[in-house]
This record gives sequence, structure tokens and C-alpha cells, in this order.
Amino acid sequence: MRVVGIIAEYNPLHNGHIYHLERARALSGADYCVVVLSGNFVQRGEAACTDKFSRASWALRAGADLVLELPSMYAIAPAERFAAGGVRTLNATGVVTDLAFGSEAPDLQTLYQISDIIATEPPALQEAIKRHLSLGKSYPRARFDALSEYGIPKNMLAAIAQPNNILAVEYLRAIRQFAPGIEPLPIERIGTGYHSEEIIGDFASATAIRKAIIEGRHEILSTMPNFVGGPLLYDDQFIIPQEALSDVMLYAIRRMSPAELAQVPDVAEGFENVLYRAVRESRTLTEIYEKIKTKRYTLARCKRIVACALLGITTEQVRRMVQSREGSYLKVLGFRRQARALISEIAKNKTAPLILRNSDLEDCPHFVRQNVETDMLSTDILSYVTTQEIKHDLSGAVIL
Repeated sequence: MRVVGIIAEYNPLHNGHIYHLERARALSGADYCVVVLSGNFVQRGEAACTDKFSRASWALRAGADLVLELPSMYAIAPAERFAAGGVRTLNATGVVTDLAFGSEAPDLQTLYQISDIIATEPPALQEAIKRHLSLGKSYPRARFDALSEYGIPKNMLAAIAQPNNILAVEYLRAIRQFAPGIEPLPIERIGTGYHSEEIIGDFASATAIRKAIIEGRHEILSTMPNFVGGPLLYDDQFIIPQEALSDVMLYAIRRMSPAELAQVPDVAEGFENVLYRAVRESRTLTEIYEKIKTKRYTLARCKRIVACALLGITTEQVRRMVQSREGSYLKVLGFRRQARALISEIAKNKTAPLILRNSDLEDCPHFVRQNVETDMLSTDILSYVTTQEIKHDLSGAVIL
């Protein structure tokens, strides 16, 4: 049995994702497709455009057979941890044979060369990164500038400058470290760039689509399947506005001391004091971010910090999850009825608890239950800030 895995956010699902799903199946010759999907919060530290069960349903209707949740501690994280979490989740199924991922340059050899340099990080490169960090640069910028000094060929530098390639390189690192039995399958991205706000024919980036939906621009409908575009554009209750989280985030973070804020992932160098002051001087999320973002602390990093603080995620939890397998789990968000044979194979071969229904949690280790409760808290929070009727984790998976 051949099973292709995909790590995604589908925020929202669009025609580019449909193409990726179809190519993943065709190129791998897979019998089944497993998607590991970010939950209610995504890598940029924002709430997803809509809840995780709705997005899991989209994935199933688009051709996936099984959708697993990427734990929040991996989903709200920099590229390295995001990729590691997705790869480890797929590997824990015991059945995934291939990982298909988007890439602006599907030259596997070039991506591997970059991955090897970053993974080994020679002393000269480490020193160069430290020097650039001392100038107040973000880590991704410091690493890129250090690599350019290190004598990396121009074609490799051009490749790593692309957002999809950054993740592709991290997927390769994670495969070598955690899942050497999984075959990497890069698929060339088509249409617009990752962060482009252009709409070209039937293709647009998720960034452009989210912006167009907020602006009520109907031409965006051509870039998505009808079952995605219709609800997002015409149902005011379906989409989750980011500012709706302002009150609950301000309340949660104002209850935290600087010492507690210092335990949030990615907080360092006294940033807890900056955040502590900012939340007391701000009335909205936008105001908070304007006060705390810098060259070193990018907007995305600040959003991740605030989201992790809201969910109570700590550096120690992340360390424990990353350095061991004890916190891994396979939380099913949805599956197709014809994929029951796949689920049976996973049940036989898995290396982490399979959580298909709420009662399965009872037999899980305490640390797994703690992590799943963090994911469930995100659902509770979204239910509180939106009028949309959101499916709760306790009600089980979506079945098509």
C-alpha cells in the first residue's frame, strides 16, 4: 500500500491546493492521501479563516482520504518546528510512504544541498548568523545573509529566498532526522507567489484570497472550489475576523506576569517585559503588534508569541514534545468512509496514540491529553468570539 502525505493549512483551500493534491496522487501512485492540517491557529499566529473541522471537510471533498490535526505546539511555530511536527505526525502513522510538498524550485538535489548546510551549520556559518543576529535581524534574515557570505551559489540563494522553498528545505531536514523511510516529493508551485496579492486567472495565493474575501470581491470565487468560496464570501458568520480575538487575548495575557510570559516559546532577551507593558497600553491586537514588533521580532513572530500565550503553551511543553515521542498523537479531524482500511492499517502500525473519538483519550498518557486539551481550548476560544456554530472536538471526526 502506498500512502502520500501532505502538510497543509488550507487557509483557505484554493485551486493551487487542488492541483497539489492531484499531482501528489499522480506522481506518487498512492492508494491513499493523508493530510496533516493545522488546527484553529496557523503558522503566522493568527486564527485560521474558519475552524479546523470545516477546513478538514474541504480537504476530504478535494480528494484527501484522512485528515489528522497538527498539534498546536507545532502549528503555531517557525518553519523548522512546523515542518518537524508535520513529518513526525505522518511518520507516526506507520503507513505513509511519500511526502508531497510545494516548491518554487522542485530540484531535489539543490534543496538537499541547502538542507545539509543548514542542518550541519558549520562553525563559520554559526558565527556569521550570530553576527547578523546581533544587528537586530530576525533569524530567517540573519541566516539568509550569513549563507550569502558563506559562499552559497546564487541559484541556491535564490531558491532559499522563496517561502515555499524555505518549508521544503525544512521538510527535508525533518525527513532525514525523524522519518528516513519517507520519500520526498517536491511539486512545482503554479500561479502567483506565496505572499502575492495578485489574482491571475483561476489562481491566487491564500493571502490574496483572504484579503479579497474581507473586501467582498466576487472575482475571487474563480480561484476556489464552490464549496469553499460560497460560504466564505456569502456567509458572514463563517469567516473568523482576527480582531474578534482582541478582548480574549488581552484578558488572557494581562493575567500573566513577566515571569510567565518569559516561558512562552520564542520569548527571549527581556521581550516579556516589552509585551507585559504593551498589553496594558493597548486596546486591540493591532495596537499590541505595533508596539512590540521590531526587525528582530517580526510581526509573524509576535503573533505566534501572543497566540501561544493565549493557549498556555510553554517553552518546556514544546521542548518535551520536540525532544521525545511521548507527546505525539494522531488526532483524526475527518476521513472518507472508503478509507476505513487505511485507518485499520494505521491502528496496526502506529507509533503514537490514534484518537478517533473522545473516549480514545482515556487511554492516552497524561502529556498527550494535556496537548490535546490545548487543541480543544482553541476550539472553545473560537466558539466564544464568533457567532458561527463551530463543531466541537467532543463531537468526533467529520465523515464523508
